Order: sequence, then structure tokens, then C-alpha cells
Amino acid sequence: MSIPETYLQTSWGDSFDDVTIEDVQSAIEELTETEGEDAVFWVGIFVGDSEIVLESRKNLTVLGIFNDPEEEEIEAQFDNWTEIEALYEIFLTKDFEQVQSVLKAK
Repeated sequence: MSIPETYLQTSWGDSFDDVTIEDVQSAIEELTETEGEDAVFWVGIFVGDSEIVLESRKNLTVLGIFNDPEEEEIEAQFDNWTEIEALYEIFLTKDFEQVQSVLKAK
């Protein structure tokens, strides 16, 4: 059994492996329709022995957890879901430096 390179997990119980941008779009749609304010989803990418995670919250806050070379967390407030979707597009290409730049610029 192989370990998936990427996964998506939601606070409402959905889970997907080998994540595509369409999976992210579905999670965003579900998140915006979910009742609770504490609803979140996150995408993780395994890189060697570490895992990079991008978590989105209903209030348009995104948390990036980067484990290379040491664990670093960057939290940013976005203006809309289009910006967050664009960030996930970059994230899924594994351009983590660009993702960090976007988060830090917010």
C-alpha cells in the first residue's frame, strides 16, 4: 500500500487523497455552506520526512505550517475565497517559497 503524496481533510469528516484543485474548490464550497463558524479544511503535502500543511478557516484565515528546516507557522487573513483558491493552486505545485511569500505579504 502506498502513502498518498497529498491529502485533504475537513472538520466535517471528508477526506481525500491525491488532491486536485477541484477537490479544494469543493471543500471551499462546502466550507462556505457549513453552519459552524469553526469549520476548517486543510491540505497536507508529504515532502520527504516532513509534511507541509495549508489550513483554511471559514473566516478567510489561512494557516501555513512549514516543516523545513524547522516548523514555521504563518497565519494570514484573506479578502475572498478567490485569493485562497489561487494560493492552493500554487501550494499544489509544491512552490512552498511562493506560498510563504503570499502568506507573509497579507
